Formats: sequence, structure tokens, C-alpha cells
Amino acid sequence: MSLLERGRTRVTVHTVRMVADGYGDRRPATGTSTTYSAWVQPVGDAAGWRAPVGAQVGWSPPIRRKIVFPPETVLDKWSAVSFADEGDPGTRWAVVDAPRAHHGASDRMRFVTVIVEGGGQSGGDPTGL
Repeated sequence: MSLLERGRTRVTVHTVRMVADGYGDRRPATGTSTTYSAWVQPVGDAAGWRAPVGAQVGWSPPIRRKIVFPPETVLDKWSAVSFADEGDPGTRWAVVDAPRAHHGASDRMRFVTVIVEGGGQSGGDPTGL
């Protein structure tokens, strides 16, 4: 087992599945939820080298985190995650970029990363739907 598979934070991934909406199209609905041990790291804004666009007009920038998951994690760009952050249990975060699978020199160095943002801004439903 790799060190990357022994994360210190319990992160619950809430998947989204597509269902018929009754009008001939599809809509997102709550899927399954699975809890993983992951590493959570703070990150800056998407650009990193400039002030966030919202800061120019007085808005506070969104809080972002990078999560390092074990390689068998099932999530996609429509998923939502929840974990305890800064003393607030069950904070909900939205995935803002497609997850990336990283393949190292050996199978022990495989992991998945994802960038999330928000921190309780998605309301009461963990998927934000």
C-alpha cells in the first residue's frame, strides 16, 4: 500500500447519475456516495499569478482545495465531495475540473487528483442539485 492511499482526511464523494426528466431529455440526480481516505491541500486561484476576477469588483474569491485520492476512486467532473474543513463538519465542495489520473513509475505511485471549490456554498443537498 502506498503512502498516497493513507490520507488523513475522510472525504465522501457524492456521484451524479443522469435520469430521464419526463420531457424526453435527461437531468442529473443524486447517485451513490462513497467515503475514501485522501489528502487535502489548499491551492490558490485558477490562474495563480494574478488576482481573481471577482476581487477586482470586491467579491471574495472562492476557496479551493486539491484532493489526492487513491487510484480506485470513482468520481467525475459532476461529482461533489464533502469533508470536515477548518472545524466545520460536512462542508460541501463542488468539483471544478475533471479528475486527473496520475501514473508513476510503479503501481504504488498511482493516484487521482481533483480540484474542488466552494466550502458550503452548494446548499443542503450534497450534490448541489
